[in-house]
Amino acid sequence: MLVQSAIAEDSPLHAIDALHAYQPIPGDLLRIDVFNEPDLATTARMTASSSVDFPLIGEVVVAGKDTVSIAAEIQRRLEDGFIRKAPTSVSVVEYAQRQAFVMGSVARQEAVKLTPFTDLSAVQAIVQVGGFLDDANRNGVFVIRDLADQKGSKQYLPVKVGPTSPGINQDIVLQPGDMVMVPRLDRIFVIGRVRTPGALNLPGQGHLTVSKALSLAGGFQVYARQNQVQLIRAGSAVRVVDVQGILNGDSKSEDPALQPGDTIFVPESRF
Repeated sequence: MLVQSAIAEDSPLHAIDALHAYQPIPGDLLRIDVFNEPDLATTARMTASSSVDFPLIGEVVVAGKDTVSIAAEIQRRLEDGFIRKAPTSVSVVEYAQRQAFVMGSVARQEAVKLTPFTDLSAVQAIVQVGGFLDDANRNGVFVIRDLADQKGSKQYLPVKVGPTSPGINQDIVLQPGDMVMVPRLDRIFVIGRVRTPGALNLPGQGHLTVSKALSLAGGFQVYARQNQVQLIRAGSAVRVVDVQGILNGDSKSEDPALQPGDTIFVPESRF
């Protein structure tokens, strides 16, 4: 039988580890114990590549796994040729710093602290930084989150602010590294792998396209995925724009005109 954590049952750490199968993040310090094998007791910090090193079996990749799954993986590998029976426990002895970021039309654009003990939603984070400004596009709020299994890729999560139909999620619980975006009604935002990310005013006459906005933002940085630029617009599906094709004169590549509150996200190329 696997023991998830040896932490006292009345401690908050036990609540996180044992009840919610806590999922570590890079920087967390893990304690790994094998029953009746004191020489294998290990304290290891989760690396940026989401792995830990353990005696006999070497590197253990823990990305996307909770403490129960990590313990099961270590036990399986130890019992595969090293120890006949190796019940394993994994607990967290030190938590890494956690934060998310709030940007756009809010009183203060800054990082907010997250804790593994209490959920913080996108709307709560906006309240923490002073709330919406008068020109905020409240219907266009969204969260940008890294995809754990796809390096350099992100997902777009719309946030519903205010009352909605019963049973429909209005808000999103934040994860470390999330970016809460609050668009401004009369501006567009350019973020990601560009030289000068930030807000741009829409011209009073004429129109601003995706490629022109990227030019105003200083152009692409190194490793920008130029053919997979994302146009994020409230109430619409994310639209992928091949800006590389536009700049190369490809007649099939459309250069969409921007609307107030739009956000352009330039992802990073995968290696």
